[in-house]
Amino acid sequence: MLDWFRRIRKVSGKLSLPTRESGSGRSQVQLNLSKLTPPQNVYLSHFAQVQSTIAYLLQDDAINAPSSEIRERQLEISRKYRQRSDEIKALIAKGGASEMDLQAEIRDRLDVLVQRTEGFGWQEDLIRVHIVFGILEDSLHRVSKGLSPAKRLKIESLMLDRSLEDFCHQQLAKAIEESPEIAGRLAMFGRMVVADALLEVRDSVSLDLILPTPLPEDPTALAREQFKALEPLTSELIAEHTLRMDRLGLTA
Repeated sequence: MLDWFRRIRKVSGKLSLPTRESGSGRSQVQLNLSKLTPPQNVYLSHFAQVQSTIAYLLQDDAINAPSSEIRERQLEISRKYRQRSDEIKALIAKGGASEMDLQAEIRDRLDVLVQRTEGFGWQEDLIRVHIVFGILEDSLHRVSKGLSPAKRLKIESLMLDRSLEDFCHQQLAKAIEESPEIAGRLAMFGRMVVADALLEVRDSVSLDLILPTPLPEDPTALAREQFKALEPLTSELIAEHTLRMDRLGLTA
């Protein structure tokens, strides 16, 4: 299974999105999202590490929260996400799998994502979680279609909780209302981090069943084929992202 994950990383190559000019070759085919579901323990490991990363960011960023009340609410949600991560790790262990190397690989990749999307100040920290990890969770929800029924139900039950999205929206809306001058900065920051989120989506799904063969060797051409194949998914993710930004009165 680790070989599969390393192969995905090798295929990913350089972090780059295809240019807009490549849009002429966009796929118009309906995509069965279950085809994107990676091996079950790869999916669960990625889900657990995303939850763990969210928990860490909320805890770390809470020190700069504008009030003790907001700080405690943020820490409460952080604890909830830590628990979600632990539940999925226990599920992996219960299945008899040992995925320490795989989880380390995923954690390293998410660490890079965190570094690349780091903002300045509590508001940018919060909108980073709202946008980047909102996109990742949306992707995880959709790609769970290929899991076994029991594990899919478990994932869906965990994702019914909207406390993080509600908290981010409420606090960002309040900050923008109190200081309208930050809206432009937050909108620009939001646009900057979307590509990084989509690159992580690409690197977290299985592409074997949807890519044409043979694959191009040129990294730019390969990225173009990957995102062309993923366009039905990424279009849905961008639509959800646009709604989040619209609700805040920001331009996506």
